[in-house]
Amino acid sequence: MSINKKYALAGMLVSSIMLHTNMDTVFANTEYRVITGNAVNFRSGAGTNYSSLGKLNKGDKVEYLGESGSWVKIKYNGQTGYVYGSYVEKNKSTTVKYVSATKLNIRSGAGESYSKLGSLNKGSRVEVISTTNGWSKINYSGSTAYVSSKYLSKSLVEASKTTKVSASKVISYAKKLLGKPYVWGAEGPSSFDCSGFTYYVFKNTANISLPRVSKDQSNFGTYVKKSNLKEGDLIFFDTNGGNNGNVSHVGIYLGDNKFIHSSSSKGKVVISEMSSYYTKAFVNARRVL
Repeated sequence: MSINKKYALAGMLVSSIMLHTNMDTVFANTEYRVITGNAVNFRSGAGTNYSSLGKLNKGDKVEYLGESGSWVKIKYNGQTGYVYGSYVEKNKSTTVKYVSATKLNIRSGAGESYSKLGSLNKGSRVEVISTTNGWSKINYSGSTAYVSSKYLSKSLVEASKTTKVSASKVISYAKKLLGKPYVWGAEGPSSFDCSGFTYYVFKNTANISLPRVSKDQSNFGTYVKKSNLKEGDLIFFDTNGGNNGNVSHVGIYLGDNKFIHSSSSKGKVVISEMSSYYTKAFVNARRVL
């Protein structure tokens, strides 16, 4: 290879590195804000005498570029323009935290009674705006939402740590719920359906958020052969007639061929034997501990 070609390749490499570095800097320094009003004029200049480029609505996420008097310069959908400052969320200092739960529900308000907007996986980065009464207000999809503060950690390393919970602890907790009535759709603390029972037990003992229904729970965790069942494993059944592999019931294996579950036929949380009926109805098992 000639010297000129070597210099040319070296120059291309340096340019590529510089471009990549500059792009990283651009993205790292990009600041976004949120529109707080409805039908807000997006204008070509900083004043009402400038033409409107369109309308922005509450919750729209825009790139913040600066300010000109009472007007904020923004970029939206590739266009640069201005909106009146009163309709743009002020810059707020946030604290970065990380999700420590397997799945963390995002809610529209500070409490479990509020609607679920989505969920975050373990290790997800969140920007916390404020914390009150055990709930954290966070930036979420260009707007704000709430998550339980107890499932947030200050560092990714801390969030990634797995707190081992023994099967005996899970089983002991589950047995305290014996006799609680079966109610379809209930997930505690006074009544349960089958998957509501397992969801409640694992959430409150092991900080594990299982999917809510038995069919989805049957795909969570690690597959376990029936011959390798251990205490604390989730076991799944087809109780809707002939066993065609469709999961309709779930319980927690206790060992000695027994399991605890919220039974619709018994009308309460009970301990049952893996009798011929349940042996025939058995579909699969999953390990989550």
